[in-house]
Amino acid sequence: MAHKVLFFLGAGRNVGAASVALFKSQGYKITSVARTIKPNVGMYSDMHLTADFSDPQAVEKIFEKVEQNLGVPNVVVYNPYSWSIGPEPWNPISAPLADFQKDLAINTVSAYAATRAAVSAFDKLPSDAKQTFIYTGNAGNTNTIPEFLELGIGKSSTWFLIQALAAAPSFASKGCHFYYVDEHTPLGKAMHYISGPGHAEFFLHLSESQEQEEPLASFRAVLPRSTTEDTLDPIYGRPGTVESRYGY
Repeated sequence: MAHKVLFFLGAGRNVGAASVALFKSQGYKITSVARTIKPNVGMYSDMHLTADFSDPQAVEKIFEKVEQNLGVPNVVVYNPYSWSIGPEPWNPISAPLADFQKDLAINTVSAYAATRAAVSAFDKLPSDAKQTFIYTGNAGNTNTIPEFLELGIGKSSTWFLIQALAAAPSFASKGCHFYYVDEHTPLGKAMHYISGPGHAEFFLHLSESQEQEEPLASFRAVLPRSTTEDTLDPIYGRPGTVESRYGY
């Protein structure tokens, strides 16, 4: 029987909820971690833990709890993020140093700690088990809007980390796969409202891939479409009508 244990860090109501539900339907055991566990996450989790990812020292301890209570994870998803905006919108470095340090701890340092713990865990898996580490990055490594500075620095740093790990021969020889996941529009532009189900399906695809795919793992969003007739229809999209098929 295939080894299937998902460890999802930063399991929120969108990407996290969709992911644990999909992986559970595919026979995975699930541990979810967040500062607070949402009902639509907890109902699909075999174990759920709370943690503050601004403390990188906590990461190794929660990995130990997972191994002791549910088994060694073979899929680890790191989804937490932190984005501080300073009091002067025109000044991208107006955020206090403590806020910048918190963002960097959550977006990069705890992600680094999670990769270390994941690689150590992967060494304990059966030789035929798939071993996958996924970081939810999206446009954080390329979106150079000034107000995006604090988040972008952390995402860019972890993007480099993921690329370096995927390129390391010692990890590749063991079958460890590493990904920085990015959802974009069909034209390649950044998505500002990302799809939970879209991420979940892509995470599952990467987790069950036999080979390391491109570390900067991008997938195209499936955007809703409306026709001219829809636009001219006076009741199109109203709540309670069959035309309201996109939840607007």
